[in-house]
Amino acid sequence: MRIAVVCLLAVINVILESTLFQYTRISGIKPDFSIMIIVAYAIMRGSTFGAFTGLGIGLLIDIMYARVIGINALSYMLTGYIIGQAHENVFKDNFVPPFIFNLIAIIIFQHSFIFLSYFSNDFPSTGSSYIYMLLQVILPQALYNAVVGSIVYRFIYKMDETSFMDRRIY
Repeated sequence: MRIAVVCLLAVINVILESTLFQYTRISGIKPDFSIMIIVAYAIMRGSTFGAFTGLGIGLLIDIMYARVIGINALSYMLTGYIIGQAHENVFKDNFVPPFIFNLIAIIIFQHSFIFLSYFSNDFPSTGSSYIYMLLQVILPQALYNAVVGSIVYRFIYKMDETSFMDRRIY
């Protein structure tokens, strides 16, 4: 049942990211709820589950909105795998780990996304420097994601701990 719920969360997230979540912008920076879902499951279930969650959400986003398929999928998958490596060493029922891991996850995702976009010739040649992107996009989004991600993590953690999630579909 857990995989069905994650798939449903991913589809709902992709739909809401393009519609309702556009109104959560502060100074042009929007939180990435996909990263929040990936971080939550990577912390709770480990690197394999985090990587597959990232791959699934990334492929959905790529199929729906991207010009080049695979950039989001690889970036989200890498982020889920790296964050999931700390799965066994994290106290999961706390606000601090999701704050820190959401902060780190945005930095990992944005850097891998920029790297893959650059080498796939999908990188905008607007003349933006790395320092500008780091200070104006990556760090503000990381802080915004860290704060909102702690709240989203609590919701996903409570939902994942219910006995309903352990049921089999078949």
